[in-house]
Amino acid sequence: MKVVPRESWDALFRSQGMKNPVPRIRMLDGFNEGWIEFERGKPGSQKGSTSLEAVLESVIEEESTNT
Repeated sequence: MKVVPRESWDALFRSQGMKNPVPRIRMLDGFNEGWIEFERGKPGSQKGSTSLEAVLESVIEEESTNT
């Protein structure tokens, strides 16, 4: 996963061939801000609560066992 700054979305989507990225941007805003939810609501979606520290520890541990 990579965070893409919102202010770059329009140019990025257009560079990918999208002629009118506004609806896609609005949809992403809706998911990010919580005013769009999946059809079955919270029971139908999975949201994690893994901390950044836990992810980094896992990545570092995996890298150290692969070397």
